[in-house]
Amino acid sequence: MAHRWYPILEAGDSFLASAPMRHTRTVDLPFPPEETWAVLTGDEASSWTRGMEKLTWTSERPFGVGTTREIHMSGNFVLKERFYRWDDGKRKTFTGTAASRPIFRRLVEDYVVEPTPHGSRLRWLWAAELRAPWDLPLVRHGLDRFLFAPTGRSHIDGLRAYMTTRR
Repeated sequence: MAHRWYPILEAGDSFLASAPMRHTRTVDLPFPPEETWAVLTGDEASSWTRGMEKLTWTSERPFGVGTTREIHMSGNFVLKERFYRWDDGKRKTFTGTAASRPIFRRLVEDYVVEPTPHGSRLRWLWAAELRAPWDLPLVRHGLDRFLFAPTGRSHIDGLRAYMTTRR
């Protein structure tokens, strides 16, 4: 299905600290960092993330800075992303570039995988600024409470259960 694309202003690391909306999650996983990274850079994120129907990498492997992908969410919402950081095995960060609905003004997500004595730790940060009228306090609060926060929780917290069932 063809979409009308609404541009998202590209943002970087400074936005991660200053965004009006931010979510952070940290999860310890009983899997080595290499295994955690492989899942995070695979094609299966829609298997454990609430509302995500499909993830499509639109760049060839091997991935790196400049890699692009599309995320298809329920409700026919599609998000285009471009990775501006890719430290293979350790960290990846993307900025949104376009969406099929005019919701986001700016969007950045950061994933950091670190070794621990018992496996790995994933630190995730989601930062966003919404467009009008979605940025009105009551609307923003509702979207955050009923959509963004639960989706983020399922994306990060669901990773452990997904990886356990793969073994």
